[in-house]
Amino acid sequence: MTLPRYDYVSQLAIVGNARLRGRDLRAQVIDDPGGAALVRGPDTFEGFALPDGGFEPSFYAWLDGMKARGLVALRVLTDSDPEDWILTTPPPPLPRLPDFVLVFGDRETGYAYRYESGPMGTREFFMPVDIPRRVAVPSVDAAERELLEATRGYVRFLEGKVRHDDSTAVFYEKMGREVLEQLTATEPRFQELLAERRKAQLHQLRKDYKPRSGYTKAMRPGILEQADRVQRMSDFARVMEEAGLSWRTQRLALVSKGLYPLNMRHERTSEDTLPDYVHHPGYIEVGSRLAKAACEGSNAALNASA
Repeated sequence: MTLPRYDYVSQLAIVGNARLRGRDLRAQVIDDPGGAALVRGPDTFEGFALPDGGFEPSFYAWLDGMKARGLVALRVLTDSDPEDWILTTPPPPLPRLPDFVLVFGDRETGYAYRYESGPMGTREFFMPVDIPRRVAVPSVDAAERELLEATRGYVRFLEGKVRHDDSTAVFYEKMGREVLEQLTATEPRFQELLAERRKAQLHQLRKDYKPRSGYTKAMRPGILEQADRVQRMSDFARVMEEAGLSWRTQRLALVSKGLYPLNMRHERTSEDTLPDYVHHPGYIEVGSRLAKAACEGSNAALNASA
């Protein structure tokens, strides 16, 4: 089993902070991280390193132990690297942040995922690491305001600059417009958009799990069950709702996660020709502001408290 880090780590913060507040919340991806696999392999996840040695495989038991030691919050953090926005002679990338940070009254401790494979087999675990730099966590209101203004600036900038025969340019223009639509939606409209998103995800998962050959009707119930299970594993907005977080906090998390405008690192490393607007005067300012606002939005939402 390889841990599904993208879904797993973000939900550690949502569930962990809710449990630290006394809410008995669980998440399927934490309870059964191997649930997306059609064929289960051996369980290679050893768990979370303990201060006195060894590992605790249960996140809930480990969190309770850390709470007894003074843990007050668990943070999942990301940030935008200035190196991504420099085309020629970029500086070295920023040191990697831990997968999550434990906040105690007088200190903070980083934890990072490790995967080791050798003659004795495979190991997966989280262990303490240094925190190379501090990342501020803004309020949901402040992060939402900045992301809204950054998105508006991005959408305005692209007006009249996107060739509609350029699929890459069209994709990133659509990305901005969809984010703007969600950020300006009322609560009923947001719930409609969220339902549409879930329906589309479930439809795609059913297609993904359907065999390309040898499919029979007898397989259908298993495919439907598997698709439903995987969607529940990745649906962190539902977990946020169960944690008591507001619809605006859920919305901020959804629009921030995966919001990556084209940058100069893409231009340096891509084998494809990027849209002309990437080289347009002013794009770096607009694009880098949106990337930074997306990171701040994710930090504010995933680490919010009800």
